[in-house]
Order: sequence, then C-alpha cells, then structure tokens
Amino acid sequence: MKKIAFLFLSIFATLSLSAQVTTSSISGQVTDANGTPIIGATIIATHTPSGTTYATASTRDGRYNINGMRVGGPYSIEFSFIGYNTAKIEEAYLTVGEEAVFNQKLDEESQAIGEVVVMGQANPVFNSNRTGAQEVVTREMMDKLPTTSRSLSDFTKLTPMSSGNNFAGTSYRYNNITVDGASFNNSFGLAASLGGQTGVEPIALESIDQIQVMIAPFDVRNGGFTGGGINSVTKAGTNDWEASAYFYKKSPSMQGYRQGDEIITPSEFKNNQWGVSLAGPIIKNKLFFFINGEIERQEEPIYYTTANSRVSADDLNDLSNFLQTELGYNPGKFDLTSTPVKATRLTARLDWNMTKRSTLSLKYYFLNSSSMSNPSTSGAPKNGRGPNEYAIPFSSAFYRQYNNFNIVMADLNTNFNEHISNTLTVGFSGLRDYRETDGGFFPQVDILCNDASESYTVFGTEANSYNNRLNSNIFQIQDNLTMSYGKHQITVGTQSDYRSFKNGFAQNYPGAWVFNSIDDFKFNVLASKDYMAAHNGSMDGFDITAYDPTDYGFASTVTGITNSASTGYKYYSQKYSMSDEFPYARLNVLQLGFYAQDKWRVSNNFTLTYGLRFDIPIFMTDLQENPAVAAETYRDGIKVDVSQYPKTRVLVSPRIGFNWKPLENGSLQIRGGSGLFAGTPPYVWLSNQAGNNGMLFGDLNISGDDLKHLGFTGNINQYKPAQGTATTSDIAATDRNFKYPMIWKNNIAIDYKWRGWILTGEVLYSKDINAIYHDNIGMYTLGKTVNDGSAEQKRTAYEGKYYSSVEGNRNAAYNVVLLRNTNKGYSIYTTFQLQKQFTQGPLKGFGFNASYSFGTARAVSDGTSSVATSAWKYTQKVAVNSQELGYTAGAFDGRLLVSATYTANWGRNAATHFGLVYQRFRPFRYSYCYNGDANGDNQSSNDLIYIPATKAEAEGHLVADGFNSFDEAWAALDSFIEKDDYLKKHRGEYAVRNGATVPFANQLDVHIAHDIRIFCKKGQKVNTISFSFDISNFLNLLNKNWGVRQTNYTANSNQVQFLTVTQKPTAANNYTLQYRMDTKAIEPYKDYVSSSSRWAMMFGIKYKFN
Repeated sequence: MKKIAFLFLSIFATLSLSAQVTTSSISGQVTDANGTPIIGATIIATHTPSGTTYATASTRDGRYNINGMRVGGPYSIEFSFIGYNTAKIEEAYLTVGEEAVFNQKLDEESQAIGEVVVMGQANPVFNSNRTGAQEVVTREMMDKLPTTSRSLSDFTKLTPMSSGNNFAGTSYRYNNITVDGASFNNSFGLAASLGGQTGVEPIALESIDQIQVMIAPFDVRNGGFTGGGINSVTKAGTNDWEASAYFYKKSPSMQGYRQGDEIITPSEFKNNQWGVSLAGPIIKNKLFFFINGEIERQEEPIYYTTANSRVSADDLNDLSNFLQTELGYNPGKFDLTSTPVKATRLTARLDWNMTKRSTLSLKYYFLNSSSMSNPSTSGAPKNGRGPNEYAIPFSSAFYRQYNNFNIVMADLNTNFNEHISNTLTVGFSGLRDYRETDGGFFPQVDILCNDASESYTVFGTEANSYNNRLNSNIFQIQDNLTMSYGKHQITVGTQSDYRSFKNGFAQNYPGAWVFNSIDDFKFNVLASKDYMAAHNGSMDGFDITAYDPTDYGFASTVTGITNSASTGYKYYSQKYSMSDEFPYARLNVLQLGFYAQDKWRVSNNFTLTYGLRFDIPIFMTDLQENPAVAAETYRDGIKVDVSQYPKTRVLVSPRIGFNWKPLENGSLQIRGGSGLFAGTPPYVWLSNQAGNNGMLFGDLNISGDDLKHLGFTGNINQYKPAQGTATTSDIAATDRNFKYPMIWKNNIAIDYKWRGWILTGEVLYSKDINAIYHDNIGMYTLGKTVNDGSAEQKRTAYEGKYYSSVEGNRNAAYNVVLLRNTNKGYSIYTTFQLQKQFTQGPLKGFGFNASYSFGTARAVSDGTSSVATSAWKYTQKVAVNSQELGYTAGAFDGRLLVSATYTANWGRNAATHFGLVYQRFRPFRYSYCYNGDANGDNQSSNDLIYIPATKAEAEGHLVADGFNSFDEAWAALDSFIEKDDYLKKHRGEYAVRNGATVPFANQLDVHIAHDIRIFCKKGQKVNTISFSFDISNFLNLLNKNWGVRQTNYTANSNQVQFLTVTQKPTAANNYTLQYRMDTKAIEPYKDYVSSSSRWAMMFGIKYKFN
C-alpha cells in the first residue's frame, strides 16, 4: 500500500493538485446593445498598482472567465471588439476566493459615443460564487476596526456564527487555517493555530491583505475542515515603492484597575511590538517583492502573590529552606509578578509576471517564539495550581514553551488560453515545538491546604514537560485545473500532503506527588531519609505508618501518605521508559484528496455548483506490536492490536450549491446548498497509539494500602521497575474502522438589498457523520447502576476493576482508550444580518454591520485533551463510555455583533478613523460535576450531577457535613439551585455537559486613529504618520460598573463542583452515592476579577513611506 501511495502521489504531482483558494477571478458576459452575445471580444484586466495584466476573449454565448488573479485592486477592466466602442470598468476590487461578475454591453462605433468608463466593485454578498455562510475581512477593515492583540482572531470574530475560535458550535480543533495556501493551523492538535502554545500570532497582522472565513462553502476546492476554513492572503509588492515602520505598546498605565467595587493592585508588565515593511518593484511591471519583519516582547502580569492570596510567604520560605537542606533542591522563587513572551516574525514574498499568461509567487514565513507558562492545570487539585487566590507556585513548576517554524511556498498561475487555466502550489513546513524547565529534573509535588483538597503550592518539574518535544514536517502539493466552456466552468484537482511527526510526551514522567499539607510532605521526606540511612540507601520495605509524626515535631494527625483518598487523588501515577533512553512516538500520514466540479451558469441570474470530492488518508507508520495486549479481550469482546492503524478508507463528499437572483434588478438573492465536508482529526490523538502502546512506556499506578510504601527521595527513577519487568500500562488505540471526521452541512439564505442596505437571513444545519470520541473499553462493567436520587438511575457503576484482570487476560493494561466514530452530534444556527456602506451624503465614509445569531450545538465529546486517557476522563457524562450528547464548548444560544467604521477627512492634510465592535455574548459554558468519584471509575471530575427536584430525592444522598442538620444542608442546596438559571430549569434531571452558561457579557472595543499626511516631491508622493488608540472593553472606561463579566462562583471555566462525594458507590453500600454541599456555594455567579472585565488600551504609531 505504501509503495502504491507514493506512486499515486508522484503521478498526481505532475498533474493537478488544491486546498483553499488564494486568488480571485472574474467572469461575465459581453453583449451588444440588443443583448446579443459577442464572440471573440477582448477582455484585459489590469491590476493598476503593479501593471499586471490578465487577458482573455469571450467564447460562445459571449462569456469569459479569468482565474488566478491578484486579490484586492484597484483593477481596470477593458472590453473591446472590432466595430464597437471600447468600454472600461475602473476601480474594481476583488475578494479572495470569490469570482466577481462584470457583465458588459458594447455599443457600435456608428453611435459615436466614444469610450465608456464606469466605476465598479464586486459585492462580497451579492456574488454568484456565494452559496453558504462566510465572511470576508478586507485590509481596510483591519486598519479601521479595533484590535488590542493584533491577531487574526480579532477579525475572525466578525463572523456572525463564531464563538471564540469555534464556528457554528464546532470545535476549533476541526478548523483549517491557511495563509497563502500554507497550513497555519496546529494540525497536531495542541493549539488553535501555529504559535498558539506560546500565545503569539504566527504571522504579523501587518502582512495580511485579506481574510476569508468559510463555514459552509459548497465549492469542493475547499477542504480539510468540518468547523471553519480561515483563508488569508498576504500583501504583495507593486510598481510603487512603499515602506512602513510601526510600534505598538501596552503598559500598566494604559489599563484599568477598577471593576465595580474591586480595585486591583497594578502589576508591572509590558507588551511591545516593533515592525518594518518594505515593498516595491525589482523590475517594473515584471518582478515585485514584499517583506515584513516584526519583534514582539511581552511581560504578562501575574495578579496574585502571597500578598493577596491565602498563602503565607513564611510557609513557602520555610519549605524552600527545607528542600535545599534535606534534598539539596532549590525550588526557585515564588511571588513571580510576570511571565515573559517573545516572538520574532518574518514574512517575505516575490511575485513574478513571467509572461502575459503566467505568474509565479514565492513566499517565506518564519517564527521564533517562546513563553513562560503557569503550572499546568492538567490533573491539578481543586482551584488549580495558581497563581491565584488559593495557591502560589514556585518558579520550578512553571515551564517555557517554544514554537518555531520555517515555511516555504511557491504558486504558479497559468492561463493557457481563454478556456483553460491552472494554479499549482507546492510547499514545505518545518515546525519545531518543545519545552524547557528550570531547576533540573525533579518530581512534581502538589501541596494541599491542610486536607482541604485544594492546592496551596507546587514545585518540581511540571509533570508533562519532561522531554516534551514535537517535530513536524509537512509537504504540500496543491493545484486547480479550470476549464471554461460556454455556461460551464469545470474544475479538477487535488489536495494532497504528507505529514511526518516525531513526538516526545510522557504524562507524569517525573512523578506526580500530592500531600495534604507541608507537614505531611516534610514528615514523609524525613522518614524516608531515616529509612534509607538504616537500609544502605534502599527504599524496599518502607512503610510510612511505621513512623510516628510526633517524633519529628508534627501533629499526630499528620500521615505523610502521598496521594491518599483525603487528597482527592486516591492513587499515585508515573510513567517510565521501558528502555534506557526516552522514546519518541512517530506518525507518518499521506493524505490524498481529489475532486471534480462543474459551476453551471444556467442563466444570467442562476448558478448551480455541484461536485464530488474524495479524501484518502493513508497511514505509513510501522508500529510496534504488544503481544500481551493483543491476546486480551476487552468490553463487548473487542480485541486490540496496537501495531495496526485504521484501514485506508475513501471519504466521499458530494456537494451542491446554488445562487439565484429571481428579480430583474438583482436586488434579491436566494442561495444555499447541501454537502459533506471531511476534515482531519488532531493528529495527536492518532499519535497516542504510537506513544501509549505499552511498549515504549510503563505506568506505575499505586493505590490503596500500597501508598504507605511510597517515600519521597527526590529521585524520579526511584520506583522505576527493573528493565524486563512485566508492565501494566494505559493503552491508547484506534478503531480499525475509524474514519476521519465528516459532517453534513445544509445552508439556506436570503439576501435583499435596498438603497444600499443589505439584509440577510441565513440558517445552517449540520449533522455529524463521523465525529470522534474516546471510549474506555478497558474499564470492567458490572451491569449495575448508581443510586444517586434519580428514578432513572442512568449512571453506570464501576468498582475500579479492569478487563485485563479477569481470568484469561494477562494484566497487560489499565485503561484501554479506543478512538472511535459517532454520528450523534448536530447543530443548527440562524443569523439575521444588516449592513451598509455609505458612499454619499452626510454619512459618506460610514460603514455599518450588525448581526444576531442564535442556535444550539450538541456533540458526544469536545476532545479537550491531547492525551487519550485525559480526553476520556475529562469528558463529563452521566454514563461514561456512552455516546451521550452534551453541548459543545463552542455552542452559544445568542450573540449580538455590531461593527462600524467612519473616516473624517480634514482637508488634504489629515484624517481621523473611528471603528468599533460591540458584542453581547456568553463568555463560556460549563458543567456541574461532583467533586469526587461518583461511579467507581477512579476519576474525580467527570461525573455530572443529578439535580434533586425535591427534598425527598436528596434524602439518603445529601449529608449534613458542614451544616447542623440535613434540613439545613437541604435548605442551602435548594437555595443554590433556585438562584441558578440552569439548575432551576432542570430539577429532577441529570446535568448535561456544558449545559450551564454564565450571564451575558457586554463588550465594546473602540479604535481611533489620526493620520497626518506629508506631501513630498511637489505633491506627487504622500507620506503618512498615524497615531492610533485601540481600547478593549471601552464601557468599563466610561463606568467602573460597566463591561464587568460574571463567572461561576468557583471562577472555573470548565466545571463547577459544589457537591463533594462522601460515599463512593460500592457493592457494600448497594451502589448508593452520598455527597455534601459546599458551604461556600451561596450565589451561583460572581463578578469575574480579570483583565477581561477591565478596560485596556494599546497605543500605536506608524509611519508610512510612499
């Protein structure tokens, strides 16, 4: 199969291969005054700034097409034919990925009216190519609308059906982000885009010319996503020399510190960007260049220290001294006030007009970035590891993330004749991501707040950062071959790439220790040292319960036991290498995609687009076999062979779209379509099988009475078994019948224009065909359910037993997590939109766009983690391992979006630009879960609660811990439910994943820029100096009580745990769940003390040379 795949790729590389469309095109019909088609008319489109010309001739029916054109403009389009007056269209601008239609009538020369010149610009809404939901952001909009992060996301949010980086409720993991056709999304699945892990933009905003966001494009050339396709193109050089230098700054003096009655102590930070751009001709009308370089330096503020948290500086100083004295380890500093972020970006391109029919473009992109991150929240105790009001970490628990890349792309656009054109793109991306930590390798230790199950401090090597490294190489070949014949425009092509990943990741490789208090940790260390001293350095036979804490000066209640039930963890886990070296997981995938499409212009007012796309993923990695796992049988009789990736399967995606303008004046447009869209999964989920196959790493899972034998020595290899020892591991595998994600999208829309106003109504319905979820087939099921107060009793009961331990199996695995498909998810969204660009009258220069979108989105899993076991255990459900639907994290029930721009010209020497974006939206969704193991699966944060309808349903389950009586506890629980909109509405039901939402937030962002024009060379050249102010959350600047967001009472954006398990369901208690009410759970919401609740400003200065 591999040889056949390579041969197939080689053959197709010489033919035609495509992804997102990065150019523009024009089409239309040339007729005489009577409407009779003119055959053979000459059409010449000239890109005025560069002198680049595109020429063709009208064919039968007088129709013409020109493909592969530069985006933007202005263009001059000339129509001529012997015996007719020449006609011109001036100031035409083109949009990326769209086909502008310019129909032209020519008058006979005998009428002696001379050359006819009209002004024309393609309308991005009323466009025959437009069928489904999409949005286009031009350079002008980017210059006039607010952005305090100078990121693409500040403009992709202008898409009505977006929620953060999610589109129409589908997770950002299934987006496809491209720049000039180069893949800029993090295809491995660790972030929303390249640079995402370091929190920086992969490309300077100054380099971008246009952004296109596609949610349902029924053009088969667009592929690789089931969420949204974000397609950007960069600026290009022209015949005019242009240069710019700019500086943008944020600082404490440009940030608010009041929200309501809260006054936040200022933290020192900085955020500076410097950049330069240069563009111009190397050979006039022939060869052009553009280059941009940008440097970004940030110091992100940390708002919590021992001064404003519950953590004592004396405690941390004492702990630091203890570590250095007893273990020779320096945990680093605490009370950090900021974390650094660095980025260096470069974008360069050459554009060569090789001939009148061929253009070549070469592009290069470079990023070197790093950031220091707070201790990971993965596997964190309640309330996280800080820095926050509960916990202050040592600097050794922070980690530095690096995201670097070099990307090269080449595009060749050729118009062979008036019928045939071709676009060929080849490219290579070298991505290098890794982590570093301070203080050397040392076990990670979480210290809790005196048996409160809440974090107090943490030190040691962050549990997921040891040898954390990812090398990705991506080879792309893309092409479109377009043939125009009469009313038909036929396209054939392919989207093909080869991706190679080398990933180093081992969760909890240094070990993850959790102690109830500082004294518990000290006691364990001192007892361990005494034991080793008495046993020649060996820890064999150690038992912490054999030691008396009072002998060491600690209270008799101190146990010194790590990861005990009282910590909320119940077991100690650690990965270790099965060899002497740290092993890396490798994954090689060849993705072939072929398509054919016909765009049929049935009439001048009706266009039908229909096509068929084939996507073929081929796995090319040789995986190691695990005979012990292969010999076992898991739930439902499933057998697992970790040496086998999924079978090669062809994904077939038929699509059809239409655009109809039924009225003669073209004021009404009805459009829509239906089709299948195949994307790629986050490749990290497939890489899990290579890295977690039980052959590279072993797993220590120590629980129960065995925890007393764990003594802390500071040696990460202390408990690593001798090489060759049989191991039991967590296993990740992929269903042999697994298919890449696929979704069915259906779109219908009506656009109406009247006096420049455009009103749109649009509905998008999507249905999962092949969605993805993680299924733990290694958990032994009892066929029992939990008595949790619900009459339905839908919660599956477990006893922490694994199928590997049943008779006939070999104890080869703990959790066996299988990557599988489901078709249960769906979404439906509706948008109403109103927009207008005023071109005359007192409001000339004013642009307005308002939309309201609402709907719902459901899915079996959000896939919130990159690790198979984590993705499984962090998916909150009632019946784990079921295909239970919840809301997606990106689902929203309503979003109002308003944007507006205005330019005031003050004569010829100055202008002021105003822009605003207002949103009324839900900041996030979350789940109500139990704190603890409510079903016996050894997980403490994935069990959705049952919401008691009455006091009787809580009896026998709610205990009075923390209250004087059951009645008092019930009164507190009943009051909390009544105050919460979601809980109140769903009494007597199980909570749904992501079912709860925080209250609506109102945010207004404002942009103000003033240009001063400097005329040079007798007024022929104009240089401009611009001063800009971008203000986020402008409402908070006007009034301290405005713009303040609310959060749930725990300030956790993922889940709220206000019911803590006090009795885990077991056979001994007839699988009855008991829990206590959090005494601090009084009000469901509180003001969110965060920078997002306060105003912030970015100042910019830019000098543009012409």
